[in-house]
Amino acid sequence: MSNENISSWFPALIYTLDKKDKYSILKLITKIFIANLFFASIATITLWLIFGTGEEAAFFKESEMGSSAAFYNLITFLAIAVIASAVIYLLIKLRKFSVLELFGVILFAFVSGSISSIVIPLILYLVLYLISSITAISNLLYLVAYSFDFISLIIFILFFVLQILVLLHEKFKVLRNTLLLITASWSGVFMGLYTGSLTPIVLMIGFSLYDIYAVKQGPIKKITNELREIQPRSVENKEKSNFVLGLGDLFFYSVALSYSLAYFNLIVFLEVAIALIIGILITIWILISSPQSERELPALPIPLMLALLLIFLNSII
Repeated sequence: MSNENISSWFPALIYTLDKKDKYSILKLITKIFIANLFFASIATITLWLIFGTGEEAAFFKESEMGSSAAFYNLITFLAIAVIASAVIYLLIKLRKFSVLELFGVILFAFVSGSISSIVIPLILYLVLYLISSITAISNLLYLVAYSFDFISLIIFILFFVLQILVLLHEKFKVLRNTLLLITASWSGVFMGLYTGSLTPIVLMIGFSLYDIYAVKQGPIKKITNELREIQPRSVENKEKSNFVLGLGDLFFYSVALSYSLAYFNLIVFLEVAIALIIGILITIWILISSPQSERELPALPIPLMLALLLIFLNSII
């Protein structure tokens, strides 16, 4: 693996922008958020209609431990994030790029396959259920229900292989960002629906604060600096520039969206969606206005704090 080729293991969407178009970054962010909103909405509606909400994705259950479970969950998820970041930094420091590539590709492929094998068959089942309720044709619905495990296995294998292909082969690279976006969005939906009623809120607050530290002084800053040191120096491209958006950002945007729709209503969901896009635009404006040397900016705090403010206001009304 080339030192320059980090796309197979780096947990982010990576885009190339036209510097001549001063609105290119705003156009891109709008497209990304609309796609995130679409995928998160489809998954949230499907899972919520079929399973409702729960605590299956939480390490500690609020139903057993009360509100303290939310803080234990935050500590656990933060510990996972810190350990993963430390491992990535260490492997970069040791120049173990082949290990990073293997680790990143297999992890992304497994998560993509796992999440898709749940969401896609359920979407298919819900669509067929709605069709059968209108047309009184139920054979296909029974067939899907009967072979649900087999369909899930096929979807897992398909997305597992597809994720590997888009990460490793240039001719599939056009699908890379889309597939990672879907995976991050659907994973966030699970967190918003199935970690209890308080844990998602605590996680969003905790990771927003951690994101500030991680980007400014913590592991993300250290990883970025290390990558800059090992990249071969080249003449700056006056026409093109790279834009990177972490998968964790999309993940937590989906947490906010799914939580607001499942625990409140469609109106609150739309309010949170608007709050997120306003927060993202404010973040981008700050990013563009910053000096070139300070172009790393946490993308969670402003959007999530606006979303959480609306969730809080609606909870007390």
